[in-house]
Amino acid sequence: MFKSSYRREVRREKYERSEEFDEEPEDSSAAMSAIQGWENLQELNSRFARYINRARVLEQRNAVFRKQLETLQRMDEASGLEEAFSEQIEFNRQRLRELASEHNKLERELREACRMLDEFTTKYREECEYQEQLRTHWTSSTR
Repeated sequence: MFKSSYRREVRREKYERSEEFDEEPEDSSAAMSAIQGWENLQELNSRFARYINRARVLEQRNAVFRKQLETLQRMDEASGLEEAFSEQIEFNRQRLRELASEHNKLERELREACRMLDEFTTKYREECEYQEQLRTHWTSSTR
């Protein structure tokens, strides 16, 4: 829009200046150089507008490429995370096997300790009964 309004303004000024130049024929070379200058300025302006548009397009492409790069980096991180999680899962499974083995060992030791406790309890009761018998026998024999 700026470009078209600028062109209209330049054309209007050219038209106004051309009327001035028609009235003053002695300055025709100056008028031609002024017209040439305006045309050059218009050409530079249009080239500048093209460069600006090109820069905007490149900025948009750059934004798209940045998004793609971020997505790819996240995918790489995700695959790295997947590998890390897999390693952690394998480590946890190994630890679970070790703990299950230790649990079984502790259960065997508990059963052995319970058996030994039962044996000692039985021996203690037997010893108490024997001691009671001896006391009874000793008290009856001393009378």
